[in-house]
Amino acid sequence: MPRQKEKIRKTVFFIVEGNTDKTALEKIFKAIYKHRDIRFEFTNGDVTSDDLIDKTNVCEILYKKVKRYMDDNKLKKTDIWKIVQIFDMDGAYIPETAVVKGESSKFVYSTTSIACKDQEKVKSRNSKKREMMDYLLSLADINGISYQCYFMSSNLDHALYNQQNLSDEDKKKYADAFYEKFLGVEKYFIDFLKFDAVNGVPDSFPASWRYIKEDLRSLERHTNLHIYFLENPYE
Repeated sequence: MPRQKEKIRKTVFFIVEGNTDKTALEKIFKAIYKHRDIRFEFTNGDVTSDDLIDKTNVCEILYKKVKRYMDDNKLKKTDIWKIVQIFDMDGAYIPETAVVKGESSKFVYSTTSIACKDQEKVKSRNSKKREMMDYLLSLADINGISYQCYFMSSNLDHALYNQQNLSDEDKKKYADAFYEKFLGVEKYFIDFLKFDAVNGVPDSFPASWRYIKEDLRSLERHTNLHIYFLENPYE
């Protein structure tokens, strides 16, 4: 009797900002969700603050990454279970009074302010980023594939490592060490989120986004990624 064709595991396509974000998370998710095909892709930057990306083309840009993976693996759209995007908050929702004069042209983050020589540049970036995140939050799907987004605040380094303003070299070191910390005990990552990184964020998805937009919380250490595990049991 011929062998029955192996059933294709539906893919969850995660989109993060950088390669080190993928390094920190992808293998952990793969180990936890063995019944899914977990794929992480990075955008090489923040699509929500990129001057070349707006509401008219962001979905097309995100979908192209998914479509490339589908074509490479001969998958149909129905083989993709969900697109999940993880945003860095970058203090986008703080009041303008928390944007302060700094000594550098770079954005320097703390849990209470963003410092930069050009304060207007920060304010403009925050305005664009808020508009784009609010738009993406309003979407239920991208080109017919279910879509949902989660946040790391003030960014992934802050939420996972409790570090802000890391150099690219240090980002890589911390990402490697973070994955190795959970090697073989990946399910403890869920407890880590709840006890170290959530920091008061509600367990409700809509409430979590309302929470992070208030006061200085988009600069403080928070994430709502724990909700993904609450809503998507791994066993």
